Amino acid sequence: MHYCLEATGVYGVHVASQLVWLAEVRVSIINPAVIAAFGRTQSKRSKTDQIDAELIRRYAEQNQPALWRPDSKALRQLALLVAQADALKSILLQWNNRGHSHQFVLDLPTEVSQTQRTVGRSLQRQLAKIERAIDNLCAADPELAQQIALLETIPGIARRSATQLLAYGGSRWQRYSARAMTAQAGLAPRHHRSGSSIDKKQHIDKQGDARLRKALYMPALVGGTHNPALKKHYQRLCDHGKLKKVALVACMRKLLVIARAVLIAKRPFNPVLKPLT
Repeated sequence: MHYCLEATGVYGVHVASQLVWLAEVRVSIINPAVIAAFGRTQSKRSKTDQIDAELIRRYAEQNQPALWRPDSKALRQLALLVAQADALKSILLQWNNRGHSHQFVLDLPTEVSQTQRTVGRSLQRQLAKIERAIDNLCAADPELAQQIALLETIPGIARRSATQLLAYGGSRWQRYSARAMTAQAGLAPRHHRSGSSIDKKQHIDKQGDARLRKALYMPALVGGTHNPALKKHYQRLCDHGKLKKVALVACMRKLLVIARAVLIAKRPFNPVLKPLT
């Protein structure tokens, strides 16, 4: 049996995992946008659960989508911990900004300032707890520890960035091609050109995982100065008249390819070698 379902976040992953582990059947998870586009090619005008199920079945029969496999337990836990840490950092930033604005409020009640400090300290403690759990998990799992050590050999990628890349990329770093991984991060170039009358400005697709794209931004920015491979690439694009922002996005793509090559080859970064494509 081959089961096919639309991606619905943790709910769909839960069902797919049970099918793989308990029933030991083949499972595919499809982007809902792909199913919707396929439905338009089939001239589907109505939408019900029965119609959607039939549409997904027909899509799976015609296209034979790739099989889905759950990540290892360590990778799944790392993804949850890193996502929780990022959420706490976002909340803490908002809370600190709120506290900063209180400095300019006249007649601020004591209760407000007290709760502001109490909640802020609580958020800091919870964030520290999650970050310790991330460090303990990475230290306890040999494979995670090795992958993080390999990523840290790439100039521009520190421990925090390495854990984010592993958490949000998962096992796709080894399973996906360089082109597919670029699309997963939403960094694939998007063209809109037709004949001689339509030629819109090229930009990145942004249909992938924004968290993975964000995790690549700072390492690429730092790597443009300290990573010889990225520095040369960045400078060459700027010398050819590319905008700095365009050159930085190109460095993000190159850094992604380098990270993938390092993880697949299980060898430290070497600026002399050409990354796997």
